[in-house]
Formats: sequence, C-alpha cells, structure tokens
Amino acid sequence: MDRSKENSPVAGPIEEESTVMMDSTDKSCYWNGKRFDEGTVVCDRGTAYECSLGQWVKRKEPC
Repeated sequence: MDRSKENSPVAGPIEEESTVMMDSTDKSCYWNGKRFDEGTVVCDRGTAYECSLGQWVKRKEPC
C-alpha cells in the first residue's frame, strides 16, 4: 500500500461472525488511489485484503 495515495482503512481478520448494520453509503474501498467494489480482494506483499463496507479486511489466508 502506498500511503502517499488515497487508501481506505485496514482492519484485522475477523475471527467470528458478527452482525453489521447496513446503510446506503458507498461501500467501495480505495487502494493506492484506485476505487474497488465491495467484495474485491487485493494482494500486497503476500497478504490478501478484502473490501468490506468501505474498509479493507485482512484475510487469514495468504494470496
């Protein structure tokens, strides 16, 4: 991730299922200034991140 460009927040892996309140806001994510849709997975140095509700969630499995 290039921190000099627009990026969405990154969260750690989610260990268990949880309930999330949904709203009508844009749920896309940004990575190095590029917009990605909800559910998109990107890889950075062997780590996979999934766009979820406007933030990147670190996945347990590597890419």
